[in-house]
Amino acid sequence: MALCPMIVAKPRETPMRSLKAAIFFLVFLLVGLQYCAVEAQSFFDLKLTLTSEYDPVLPIESVRVVRGSPPQDLLVYLSAPSAAWVYQERVNGHYLIDIPYAVITPSTAVEVPRELPYRLSWGNRDEQTGRLLITPAPAQVEVFLQHGWTADPTLLDPLENSRPLQLPLEEALGPLLEVPPRSAFLTIDDGPWPQSTPRLLEVLDQLQIPATFFLIGNHVSRFPELAKAIQTHDHTIANHTFTHDYRRLYSSDEIFYAEVDQTTQLLKTLGLDPQLVVRPPGGFRLDSALRRALEQAGYQVLYWNLSPEDAYAGQTVDQLLQRVRSQLSVMKASEQPLVLLLHDRWPHTAEALPEIVAAVEEAGYRFLPWPTSRDSAGGNCQLSLKQNRAIS
Repeated sequence: MALCPMIVAKPRETPMRSLKAAIFFLVFLLVGLQYCAVEAQSFFDLKLTLTSEYDPVLPIESVRVVRGSPPQDLLVYLSAPSAAWVYQERVNGHYLIDIPYAVITPSTAVEVPRELPYRLSWGNRDEQTGRLLITPAPAQVEVFLQHGWTADPTLLDPLENSRPLQLPLEEALGPLLEVPPRSAFLTIDDGPWPQSTPRLLEVLDQLQIPATFFLIGNHVSRFPELAKAIQTHDHTIANHTFTHDYRRLYSSDEIFYAEVDQTTQLLKTLGLDPQLVVRPPGGFRLDSALRRALEQAGYQVLYWNLSPEDAYAGQTVDQLLQRVRSQLSVMKASEQPLVLLLHDRWPHTAEALPEIVAAVEEAGYRFLPWPTSRDSAGGNCQLSLKQNRAIS
């Protein structure tokens, strides 16, 4: 029996059926385009503003957000050229992260999980600080800051310089070599800063210990009342440059000198009486021409010989105290003055300060106020240098 193929007649399309098909296709196309647009949109709102204070603006090279455990927690990894710390707080349902002296740019690599229950937005604060907002505020956020650049090998590594420097004594502690034996000087870098300066002043009042605050000019311009409070509490004010920006400062001696002078003039404009003492940010060693120019203008340069390495987040009191005691055991046979370096950044510094002071005093040292400079007024000196040293 022969099999014949079955032929099914194709129903004739009606105008109504064609219209429905066209509408369905258009809806499908619109939904697809919307989906693609959502998938392709940036996780960040870029609001880039060129700063008038200095150039160049240092970009954040990468941002990586990782889900934690539980998944509502976030781990945020930031890679920036010279930002040395981050400021974090919860504000009106947001979680805010500030990164000084750096901004996000279209070239910044951003890696964020596709399924994220938070909105991340980015903008600049005061045209100089990168601000990341996470909405709504997660239960827990951990921020890890990584330096994304390699310093010139002829310079000291700032990450290593939280430890006592191996410089000639005259170069490191020159302004204090004539003080009595077993003298100690408490120095505090990087302020003023709202989340740490008031508490430090409170603890210092309780301990009745004098300190020298090496202030960043940019911070002073943002928080002038805190700078004034330091002097009101009878502490000494000194110079930590205007930006604390390694790449900018060490790109040329002229820029470093200009930032020192800019900070001094700002402090005087506010009615403060700064001592003409400079601490190079990161503990970089200044070349002889720059150091000579600063000295001709009446400035002295001071480093340190003891530090608990408190500049980074997540330190405990026991960790800081252990480092101080370890370094004191090495210094106990020395007659050189003790210059203790702390940082005006994190709560752990103020929390550990009473025990650090006690350990130093138990080692036979006595804390003294900064010896008044012979020329606190200072003067202007034109910096003329034939060679500039740039950081690669």
